[in-house]
Amino acid sequence: MTLFRPIIWAAALAFIMLPLYAAAAEIRNLTLQQAVELALQRNPTLRAQSQGVASAKANEMTAGLRPNPVFSNESEDFTAAVTQLFERGSKRGRRIDTAKLSTEITVSDFSEARRGLVFLVRKTFTDALLAKSNLELAQENLKNFQDVEDLNGIRFQKGDISGADLLKIELQKLQFENDVQDATLALKTARTTLKTLLATPELAEEFEIEGELQFRAFDILLADLNELALRNRPDLRSVETLKKKTEADIRLAIANSYTDVSLTLGYHHTEPNVPTWFWPGFPKGPTENHVGFGFSFPLRIFDRNQGEIARTRAEAIRASSIAEAVRNQISNDVEVGYAAFRTSRERVRLYEQVYLNRAKESREIAEFAYKSGRTSILDLLEAERTYRGVQLAYRQALATYLTNLHQLNAVVGMDVAK
Repeated sequence: MTLFRPIIWAAALAFIMLPLYAAAAEIRNLTLQQAVELALQRNPTLRAQSQGVASAKANEMTAGLRPNPVFSNESEDFTAAVTQLFERGSKRGRRIDTAKLSTEITVSDFSEARRGLVFLVRKTFTDALLAKSNLELAQENLKNFQDVEDLNGIRFQKGDISGADLLKIELQKLQFENDVQDATLALKTARTTLKTLLATPELAEEFEIEGELQFRAFDILLADLNELALRNRPDLRSVETLKKKTEADIRLAIANSYTDVSLTLGYHHTEPNVPTWFWPGFPKGPTENHVGFGFSFPLRIFDRNQGEIARTRAEAIRASSIAEAVRNQISNDVEVGYAAFRTSRERVRLYEQVYLNRAKESREIAEFAYKSGRTSILDLLEAERTYRGVQLAYRQALATYLTNLHQLNAVVGMDVAK
């Protein structure tokens, strides 16, 4: 916690001092690392969250201020007087304690917002990679199938196949054309979402997504993940600090039940011949000068801050329950994320080790048999559909696996799967 806090302060101050937009060249290619860095620098929601840290520090300054002296003028008692309130019960120190803990909570909340933003950028970037890969596959399938259509168009003209068979081929081509359109729309949607998250005007309208959907081997024990999460999650730090703050609030409420004393030092002067226009309230009489001293304090008969003490004690119990709930939720997040990661990893391996090769072999056999006249057009189209379905499912499984890796990083609160 001690080492982590300066890092958060540095990040928060960087947001505060960062100009709203810095002049830079147009960005036409975007990697995942660049996307994360730009989001952390430019995202307006996170930048607004960083201002909460500065606001909390200002509250610390306010909490440490002492009461101002009060100047007064009265014709009855003092010609001029200064009154100073003296706080009892260490009120100022208690205010400072609770204000500092509020700042720690704000810093943790900033880290929590940062954690959520990083995951969202990574997930959206993975969606863009999936759309890019699907678009490349769809374009390749369409190109390959165009050759099949051209070949069968010649065969139809020669009378080797029927019009019904040619129609089936054209309908299958429509599926590949739809795949191209769907992947194009998905890629455009992912780009638009990234531009919103990054809030970077320098990003080109049709920027290129750099990177490929690739399997990254990773393994870790569930117990290690759970330990890391309980140690690093900023939302847990926030609620644990909230527990400390409610205890500090109780001490402050008790301190506020102590009676404060106001001390007054005054000077009394009378003068017989002072014009009323000069000082209407100036006391008149024989020339005299006196220095007086007095004090006052409220009689705490009815209001002894009982309500605030009871409220802060109830908040302390509530904060303990919230901390327990967050701790349980973190364990649940880790377990669910770990199970999803393992399932998606095994699914990708199954595709890579078995189904991709089988689907490719099935299509090649069907194409060869069809060209040799030993099978029908229906068998060829079925093999094409199977190959297409397996390829799309493999890419989706790979994207899900990468997203689950990002999710593991998010639930732990640090990058364990790089």
